[in-house]
Amino acid sequence: MKTLIAYFSHIGETLADSSVVVLEKGNTEKVAEKIHSLIDSDLYKIVEAEPYPYAYRDCNNRAKREDENNEHPALLDTIGLDMSQYDTIYLGFPIWYRSYPRVVASFLDKYDFTNKTIIPFCTNDEEYFGISLLELQSICKNSTIKEGLVIRGVNVDSSDDKIKDFVVKYQ
Repeated sequence: MKTLIAYFSHIGETLADSSVVVLEKGNTEKVAEKIHSLIDSDLYKIVEAEPYPYAYRDCNNRAKREDENNEHPALLDTIGLDMSQYDTIYLGFPIWYRSYPRVVASFLDKYDFTNKTIIPFCTNDEEYFGISLLELQSICKNSTIKEGLVIRGVNVDSSDDKIKDFVVKYQ
């Protein structure tokens, strides 16, 4: 069986130490690529059909609305995954409104994760998972959810050792 690294990452304005900064490449994408460089795996970017706004305030407003209404935005899925070939899934996302973005919920709805091992990782400005692990356990009841990795966005570029230790733990 194979390993998949599936992740959602936002490009554009975000918070870093409570200030708005611009990301040319999303923090979660950087972590996903670092994990991918360490293990034999397939890499899959979760992409929303309607892109999240570039501007922090606009993106934040949409994320809040989606969270409050439990919306599951459509995915732009150009390849489709054969989830049956994977037994381990590293699942990456930023934390928005205490959990993963609702587009990740759309991804979780689309595929069957029964008997899969899910290893979550996230990035955010406060270094915590919020309620995302509880939501993940609720949605993926027939999966094994491992202890995850949290990295503050401002620390992503200097997190190689932390990511390596995390990956080694599950190899």
